[in-house]
Formats: sequence, structure tokens, C-alpha cells
Amino acid sequence: MSTDNGMILITALIRPHMEGHVVRALHDLADFPGFTFDEVRGQGRGRGQGGTYVASDEDITYHQYLELRLVCRAHQADEICRRIEAAAWTGRKGDGVVYTTPVGTFACIREAGAEEHRHD
Repeated sequence: MSTDNGMILITALIRPHMEGHVVRALHDLADFPGFTFDEVRGQGRGRGQGGTYVASDEDITYHQYLELRLVCRAHQADEICRRIEAAAWTGRKGDGVVYTTPVGTFACIREAGAEEHRHD
């Protein structure tokens, strides 16, 4: 396991119907990092702007998104974020978000497990 390894977690919330565009954009990368998708739901900002909004149990609505997560080297992060943004863009409100987080510790289980199970 390594720390301070210059790895970045990219998280993107995208519209479900844009999944294929985003996947193709990631597959076009020379060094494809791999990724994970989860189905998520939520509300964007703007509810209640310009006045007061009080949600009731009958009134709560959510938007459906796909949450994409991938870990890459820091020097790749800007290009990957740009590709996701371009591929997921529809020009409509609620297209989603992309953000990055530094990764403190990173290990591939297969590689770490091989080290642990070596009997030299």
C-alpha cells in the first residue's frame, strides 16, 4: 500500500442516458483507468431559490443519475474530467457534476495479495 502517490479520485454524476457517450470517451483514452458506476438519486441546488420551499412527504422528487468513480494518476485527471464533461453535456439544466478528490492510500488487491501470499 502506498501513500502520497499522486492518485486522484474522479467522481461524476451524469444523466443515465449519457452513459454510452461517457464510456466511449473513457475507452478512447490511451491509458484506460477503469471505472465504477452506481445508480443514485438526489436533488440539485435551486430548490427554493427566490423564496421558501418546504418539502412534504408527497412533494419530494428526485433526479436519477449515474455516479461514476475512477482513480487515476494526477497528471491524467484534467484530461479525463474534460472528456467526461464533453461526453455528458446535453446543454440542459441538471446535466450533472464532475469533481476530484486526492487519494491518500491506494492498493490493487490482486497485487497486494500476491505479495502477502508469496512463499519464497
